[in-house]
Amino acid sequence: MNEKFEKSLPIKIQMPVYGVALFSNSIPDLVLVVMQLWLVELGAPLFIIGLVFGVRYVGPLLFAIHGGAMMDRVGTRRVLVFFALLMLILPFVYPIAPWMPVIILLQLVSGIADSMSWVGAQTLTGQVLRGNPTYTGRLVFATRLGTFCGPPIAGAAWDILGPWGGFCALSLWGAGLLYSVLGLPRDVVSKRAEYKGSALKFAIPRLVDYVEAFKLFSIPLISVVLAMTIIRQFGSGMQNAFYAVYLEGIGMSGTLIGLLVAATGLMGIAALGSGPLVRRFNEFRLLIWCIVISIITIAVVPLYTQFFPLFIASSLRGAVMAISVVIIVSLIARTVGPTVQGRAMGLRTTCNQASNVIIPIVMGSAAHIWGLEAAFYLIGAAGIIMTIITAVLSRKTKLPPL
Repeated sequence: MNEKFEKSLPIKIQMPVYGVALFSNSIPDLVLVVMQLWLVELGAPLFIIGLVFGVRYVGPLLFAIHGGAMMDRVGTRRVLVFFALLMLILPFVYPIAPWMPVIILLQLVSGIADSMSWVGAQTLTGQVLRGNPTYTGRLVFATRLGTFCGPPIAGAAWDILGPWGGFCALSLWGAGLLYSVLGLPRDVVSKRAEYKGSALKFAIPRLVDYVEAFKLFSIPLISVVLAMTIIRQFGSGMQNAFYAVYLEGIGMSGTLIGLLVAATGLMGIAALGSGPLVRRFNEFRLLIWCIVISIITIAVVPLYTQFFPLFIASSLRGAVMAISVVIIVSLIARTVGPTVQGRAMGLRTTCNQASNVIIPIVMGSAAHIWGLEAAFYLIGAAGIIMTIITAVLSRKTKLPPL
């Protein structure tokens, strides 16, 4: 990508894409604060908390590829409008139906909505931003801006207004996503020629889409990147399910918990430097180091009970997470063809969600047996060992040109 191309893409086309990324990617960080506090208030045991958060990612695990394929066929904008509406409405159901079977069902549907929206944002990286590392860095910075602003808002809303305040904050993020989606350029992200037949026809998953997506594993670099994607989520799985539970247990308020989660977004500014970094250093080695550090900084959380060291750890985690996702998304976008961008990002999300389903349940079980502190250490150690093994086995993988 040259400077001429970067200057040729108008800001009015870039901004809605960044908005979609901001609201879709950061909603799980608000959910982290609100739902964990909600489950603690309801008196849910640790295993059930892990189950509730694991269930949230079952839908995305099964349907992320289908969602990406729908975006390739019918247009990303059309699909995103539907899921944005779900994210706007569903948060209001939680406080009026505080029963575990209903919560689990809501988690299933809400998880599909926010994950598919993030699949859409990643698909737009190829369709609109064309895999450019500089634009991708800006997109990831937008996600960190959402993580920086959202959790403190959700935490403060919880402290001031209780559960209703927290869930209203989630709905506000859904409204922001819908506004951003409606600002997307129709001609760039809609494929009218292929949009024939009823909406129901396109809503039904097709086996061929899954086959085509999984064929991407035959590309060596894609296999390696997706393996790293799975391992990278070890830290996110720990944070999404039990970070706020631990912090609430040591006496921190919803606002302070939100600020600690926001620290991850604060250092998302590192994403803006991803373009120069990948031109200066080997992308693959940089990715490995980022993943290792991201896991360590969440695994050591039980060592601290004071705000400042937890804030430092969260900030460092935010920086390396931002850089790593830029590398992952950019590598995928540059490796696969333009007609399968949605499937490729759907496959990446499927790999993400595999970890997001398994890690909270495994960690919840470990916490139930050995305690929450030991569970942080065990999952962290497993993630680091798997990263090192994968890095050694794939050290000769060739990278696509920038």
